[in-house]
Amino acid sequence: MVSIKSVFPRLVKQVTTMPVMSSNRVVSTSTRSDQGLTSVNLDVTACPFHKPVGANGAKDAMASKRDVSNDVNKVVRPFSDVPGPKGLPVVGTLFDYFKKDGPKFSKMFEVYQQRAKEYGPVYYEKVGNFDCVVVSDPKEYNKLIRKEGKYPNRREMEPVAFYRTYKGLDLGLVNSQGEEWYNQRTVVSKKMLKLKEISQFSEEMGEVADDFLVNLTDTRDMNMEVKGLEQELFKWAMESAGSILFEERVGCLNKQPTETAQAFIHNLEGFFKYLQPLMYNLPLYKYVSYDTWNKFENFTDNILDIGQQMVEKKMLALERGDENSTSAFLTYLMDKNKSTMNAREITGLVVDLLTAAVETASTATTWSLYCLAKNPQVQERLYQEIQQITPVGETPTAYHLSNMPYVKSILKETLRLYPIVYSTSRHIQEDIEIGGYNIPKGKHVQANLYGMYRDPKLFPNPEEFKPERWLKENKMDATIKATSNLVWGHGPRMCVGRRIAEQEIHILLAKIIQKFHLSYNHEDPEPVLNTMMTPDRPIKIQFSLRK
Repeated sequence: MVSIKSVFPRLVKQVTTMPVMSSNRVVSTSTRSDQGLTSVNLDVTACPFHKPVGANGAKDAMASKRDVSNDVNKVVRPFSDVPGPKGLPVVGTLFDYFKKDGPKFSKMFEVYQQRAKEYGPVYYEKVGNFDCVVVSDPKEYNKLIRKEGKYPNRREMEPVAFYRTYKGLDLGLVNSQGEEWYNQRTVVSKKMLKLKEISQFSEEMGEVADDFLVNLTDTRDMNMEVKGLEQELFKWAMESAGSILFEERVGCLNKQPTETAQAFIHNLEGFFKYLQPLMYNLPLYKYVSYDTWNKFENFTDNILDIGQQMVEKKMLALERGDENSTSAFLTYLMDKNKSTMNAREITGLVVDLLTAAVETASTATTWSLYCLAKNPQVQERLYQEIQQITPVGETPTAYHLSNMPYVKSILKETLRLYPIVYSTSRHIQEDIEIGGYNIPKGKHVQANLYGMYRDPKLFPNPEEFKPERWLKENKMDATIKATSNLVWGHGPRMCVGRRIAEQEIHILLAKIIQKFHLSYNHEDPEPVLNTMMTPDRPIKIQFSLRK
């Protein structure tokens, strides 16, 4: 029996001295009807990950198949029967992740995939303070989706939630629960999730994209490659989101970025750099102060200070009567006839949205450009679609995008291969049967998206980049098609910035392919987790001007 007293000192030392993941790229939280996807009703039989082990072999497999598919005669087993890796008291399997040949936090999506192959479509694991039931069968996860109530409970980003509580701030849209979350979500969704509203921002997004292309052209080296492409996309995403959220250009894409822009970029980089190691370890920062937490706290302080300055600037402009916009986001939040949020709540919300938007858009665009550069035939088909729909030099409008299904399918296919959010989850609010097991109320349940998206029974030739699979003429089963939405979350807690992120990415991809031919001539990257799924090395794409 392992003594807790003997474990804890060693654990403190390992966690507080754990090296922060080193990466030269910038990683930037976290993205139908307004309520998003309500269910994914896949008609599949036995989960492809489920490989029964034991002497009975095929007989066990057939029995398992009958158990999962026959709701009438199903024997629901207790939670204690859920399989999974065994660990120590308190820390679970945490020490396994520190072993040289053990699972890695930076590859959790592969850990989920491998665990599912070993333990089946439903398994349970405790890693430090984080424990969850992982579901790799979309039909089974759909049971959870169908039972969502008015106030779905999603796991909070614990370091951020603790920081805000410690500082006396509200938890914000990302981390709040219940009625507090619902009230903020109701206000924001009217502006952020309606296509009619988002389409009004296409002109601003196009102007930011044009400025980004100027920088892209000017910063290419002799090989037509852009050093630090990820950093440039990070600045583009911040400028694009900032122009919508703050209703003015931030200055990230200037030849000499403004002081505010430089401060924002520096502190957001630091925020994401130190968030990752805090997310996947015991929350010792709640009890002791150490370097990783202190740096995270400092960067977060600075981000909120800058956000507060920009919100206060807008409030003064409104008081002077300098603003008269019906579509502007910040103005809408400050309108007491439309919103009940106070200045501090608005600041927290805008900062939440900015951090989420920057990370989501820059990472998804990085992977999209890489996939296009690796697949010239896809790139050419997209170019032809752009030429047919959008006149040269014009920004694709919401109308243009509605007639450009291929650019949308490219983003979907990119996020299938490289789901920037590799799982989606809920704390369930009532007992539920999943995969033949009774999962008690309060348990954290995650969908193994990476495993689902690379399942050949759902997606033939899953390792191939084939945007065509998403086009209407290929008649993909509608319920399978709906799984693509899960990378943005589901139900009322779907990523609130999804519509903005998709539109700005579609516009930028169209403009880049209008002007450049892309190619990639280096070793292929591997996906790793830096809060989101990012490449493990710089992406050196060659941008050649089209004739």
